[in-house]
Amino acid sequence: MLTLVSLWEVRILNAGSITTQQIIGSLLAILAFLPASLCTGYLAAWFTNLHGFRRRSIVERVFWSVPLSMAVSTIAAVLIGRFLSLTAVVAFFVATTVLWLVVVGREGLQLRRSRGKWNIGWNPLGGAASVLAVLWIVVAVLSLVDLQGNHKLFMNTAMLDQSYRVNWTQDVLRTGVPPVNPQYFYKHSAPMRNYYFWYVVCAAVAKRSHLSVRVVFIASTVWAGFVLAALIGLYLKHLLEVGARLRKQFLRAIALLMVTGLDLCVALWGVFYSHRAPTGDLEAWSKDAIVSWLHTLLWAPHHVVAMVCCMFAFLLAWMGGRDGEHNRIVTILLIAVSLASAFGLSIYVTFAFFLVMLFWALWQIAIERTPRPVMLLAAGGAGSIVLLLPYLADLMQPASQQVEGGSGSLFSFAVREMIPPGGLLATPFFQHIAESHSLAALNLAKLILLVPGYALELGFYFAVFLIYLVPAWRGRTPLSPAHRALLFICAATLPIISLIRSGILNTNDFGWRGALLVQFPLLLLASEVVTGWKIADSKTSAPADLAGLPHNTPQWLRSIAALALVIGAMGTFCQALMLRFGVPFVEWQMTVAHTSEKRSFSHNAYSSSLGYAQLDSLIPNDAIVQFNPRHEDPFWTAADLLGVDHQVAILHDGMGCGSELGGDSSGCKAMAADIGALFHGASADQARSTCRKYAIQYLVVRNFDPAWDDKAGWVWTLNPVVADKDFRALDCR
Repeated sequence: MLTLVSLWEVRILNAGSITTQQIIGSLLAILAFLPASLCTGYLAAWFTNLHGFRRRSIVERVFWSVPLSMAVSTIAAVLIGRFLSLTAVVAFFVATTVLWLVVVGREGLQLRRSRGKWNIGWNPLGGAASVLAVLWIVVAVLSLVDLQGNHKLFMNTAMLDQSYRVNWTQDVLRTGVPPVNPQYFYKHSAPMRNYYFWYVVCAAVAKRSHLSVRVVFIASTVWAGFVLAALIGLYLKHLLEVGARLRKQFLRAIALLMVTGLDLCVALWGVFYSHRAPTGDLEAWSKDAIVSWLHTLLWAPHHVVAMVCCMFAFLLAWMGGRDGEHNRIVTILLIAVSLASAFGLSIYVTFAFFLVMLFWALWQIAIERTPRPVMLLAAGGAGSIVLLLPYLADLMQPASQQVEGGSGSLFSFAVREMIPPGGLLATPFFQHIAESHSLAALNLAKLILLVPGYALELGFYFAVFLIYLVPAWRGRTPLSPAHRALLFICAATLPIISLIRSGILNTNDFGWRGALLVQFPLLLLASEVVTGWKIADSKTSAPADLAGLPHNTPQWLRSIAALALVIGAMGTFCQALMLRFGVPFVEWQMTVAHTSEKRSFSHNAYSSSLGYAQLDSLIPNDAIVQFNPRHEDPFWTAADLLGVDHQVAILHDGMGCGSELGGDSSGCKAMAADIGALFHGASADQARSTCRKYAIQYLVVRNFDPAWDDKAGWVWTLNPVVADKDFRALDCR
C-alpha cells in the first residue's frame, strides 16, 4: 500500500490546481496512514488474543485494531524516533505492515486448507456504515483543502490552528524527535516544550509516503473520526452491552456526532435582536465554549485521539476487572501504552481524565465495591509514567517567559465563562458587591451562569443528562453499572472543567478539551435515550425490548429534547458552511467594499504558497528564514506557517516572540525591535547587519509589507532567491 502511494506522488504534482493536488494527496494519505492506524493494533491484539480477538469477525477486529493502533503507534513512534531516528520509525511501520500481511495471509491459508470461511461480520447494515464513512471522508477533505480560483487560495477557518500543527510536523521531519521550537531562535535552537506526539506520527507517514505534510494532516483528521467511531462501537458492545440492537444503535450514535448545542439560537438572537454581524465561527459567542465534534475534529484532531486513548484504557480496565480469565499483565501493558500516548497527544485531556479517575476510583472502591478495575488502571498509569520519562524530562526544563494574559503556570483556578457575565454584573445587586469585591462579584456571576451556560452549550445532551439524573424522567429504569460509570464521568468532569483552566495561553484549552470527557459519555447515553424512544414508539415492541433503556420520558421534556436535537443538527450544518466558506465570504465583502487586491488574504495565500514552495526547493533544510513578524490578522500568519518549512527567528513581535514553546525569551525584546524595523524599511547594509546578528539567512517579504514600497531599500537591492510581483525572498547573508 505504501509503494502504491509513492507511485502516485509524481502524478499528484501534475494534477493541475492546488485544490486537485490536495484532494488527491489527502485520499492517498488516508491509505498511507494504515500501517500506523490499523496494522500495529491488529498485531498487538492478535498476538495477545486480546479479549478473544482471534475468534472475532473481521469487522470487530478492525474496531479493536484502530484505537489500539493509535495507542501503540504513537508512543512507539516517539520512543523509536527519540532513541534511534525518524527513519527507524518509518522502518518500524514498514516492518509491522509486512508482519500484518504475513499474519493475515497465514490465517487465510489455514482457512483454505480447512475449507473454512472468513467471518466478515459485514451484515446487517455494513453498507450503511460504509456510506457514512465515505461521507465523513468527503466532508473532512473538502472542508480542509484550499479552494483555488483566479489566483486566489481560499482556506478553511480551521487553518488558524492547523497551520501551527502543519508547521510543527514539518519541524519533526527536519529536526527529529524531540523536535526543536521552529518558531523561535535565539543564539541556538531549543527543544519544543509541547505535546508533540501526534506530529511525530504524521511526520513518519509523510516521510514514508513522500506526500506533503499538509495532506497528511488532513488525512489524520479523517482517521481521528474513524478512531472515534471505532471506540463508540466498542463501548456499545462491551460496556453498555446493547446486544441485538448494536448495529442500529451504532448508526444512531454516529449520527448524533452531528448534533451540537444551541449555538445557532444565540447566533440568530445576535443577528436579529442585537443587530450584530455573524462571526466566522458559530461558537465564537462563548469564551469557554463546548465545541461541536466537527469543530474539534477539524481544528484539533489530536485532542480527540487523546480522549480515545484515555477512554480505551478505561474500557480495558473495565473489561479486565470483570474477566477473570484474561491476562492481567497484557491489560496493564496496553493501558500503560494508551495512557502514555494520550498524555503526549494532549496533556489537557489526559490531566482531566486523571482527575476524574481519582474520584471514580473512590466511587468504585467505596460504593460499587469493585476495586479490580481501579487496580488495573492504576498499574497501567504507573507503567505509562515509565514510558513517558524521557518526555517528562523535557517538560521539566525551565519554562520560558509566558505570553501576555497567561498566569505563569500550566493550570490555575478560575470559574468557567460561557455566557458573558456583563449583563448580570450591570444589575444593582452585583454593582453593590463589585464596589468592594470586584473579583468576587465576577466569579459569583460566572457561577450563577454555569447552569444556563451548559444548557446552551450542550443543548440536546443537557436534556439527556437530566433524564439520567432524574429517575422519574427515565421511567425509573434502574441504572446498570455501565450507565452509572458513564454518568459519573460526566458529573465528575463538569466541576473540574468549570473551576480549573489552563494558564499558559489566553485561551482555556483545558476547559475546551477536557469537555470531551463530558461529550463522549453523553453521546453514548444519548444513543440509549434515542433508541429507547424509537423502540417505545414502535407498534411491534415488547416490554422486554425496553429493558435497561430510558422510557416514559415526560412528553414536555421529550418535545424540548427533540427540538434541541434538530437545532443542534442544523447548528453543525451551519457551522460546517461557515468554517468552509467564511474566508470566501469575507473576500466577497472586501470586493463589494472595493478593497485593494494588495490586501486580499486569499491572493496573499496563493502567492505565498507558490513563493514558499519555490524557496524551500532552493535553500538548505537548516537555513533560517524570517518573514514579517507583525501581522494585523492571524490569517496572514497562517499563510506564513503553512508555507515556510524552515526555522524562523521569531514568530511574532509580541511578548515571548514564539519562545512559549521553548527557548531563551530574554532575546525577544531586542529581536522584535530589530527584525520588525526591517519590514518597515531599511537599507541593504542594515538588513545584512541584523541578519548576521540573529543568524538569519533569508528574508521573505510580500507586497503588503511596508518595506516593499521602499525602492531603495533591501527588498530591491539584496540578491533575490525568489522574485515575483507579490513575493520576494532575499539572501541577506
